[in-house]
Amino acid sequence: MINNTGSASFASPGNQGLHTSPAGLAALAASARQPAAHNAYLHRYAVADAGRVRTRLYLFAYAGGSAAVFRQWPAYFDDSYELVGIQLPGRGSRMLEAAETDHRVLVRDIADALATERQPASFAFYGHSMGALLAHHVALELLRRGTGQPDCLFVSGCKPPHLARAPRRVAAMNDADFIDELRRLEGTPAALLDNAELMQLLLPTIKADFMLLDDWYQALAPEPCAELALPICGMSGRRDAHCSRDDIDGWGAHTHGPLETLEYSGGHFFLQTQEAKLVGDIRARLDMLRRGA
Repeated sequence: MINNTGSASFASPGNQGLHTSPAGLAALAASARQPAAHNAYLHRYAVADAGRVRTRLYLFAYAGGSAAVFRQWPAYFDDSYELVGIQLPGRGSRMLEAAETDHRVLVRDIADALATERQPASFAFYGHSMGALLAHHVALELLRRGTGQPDCLFVSGCKPPHLARAPRRVAAMNDADFIDELRRLEGTPAALLDNAELMQLLLPTIKADFMLLDDWYQALAPEPCAELALPICGMSGRRDAHCSRDDIDGWGAHTHGPLETLEYSGGHFFLQTQEAKLVGDIRARLDMLRRGA
């Protein structure tokens, strides 16, 4: 996984479903591919009963992550909720596709995908790290198209756009130096970095993510833009060296609605270590929105 600070790690087979050989990864992509009738950006974890679904929650993973990051989340919800992962090209069931390096293309294509959905009574976005930045921009795109906006935006482990870091151009390094940089940044298991065959398979997508983030940060406006009029719930890890509670407070300048901030034990990837608490908080707030609280 690559977070919005430029550090990277990848999931082990036990916690994120990533196979450890090229053949295993290819098999995973083939087996996870959904029928052609489904939009490739929308990964459904189960077949939902449309007559019972009242709220749909779209999930945006951190850079380098796939929809599999959230595969356990549906267990925390009843059948009045449907969870849909946003699957970017170059990972998960789309691993055989080239990763996209232009954030504008991703925002446009995801908004197009959502336009094909018959939304239930309410829908919401959750994104972590780069996924939060992407969820925010998709919400803006939907608003600009006049197709509505989410009932709530959950952003975690991500500075608001006007506080984003400067680009670092790490992707321009040769492969050996790039891998050394990943090792220095921590977060990526040494066993994975030392697996030359697997890294050659993964490097194009990892580098594409770094390129996308660097270009995106350069394009972000230095001043906040409060176009949205929805509640934002900002979440941070107490030991996250890259996104503090004060940083999360800055999201309030990007909406005319209320901002709530929540803090969790752990570092940047508290969404993994504090999954039950985090998902419980999201569920509670969605329940309150249903009741008009």
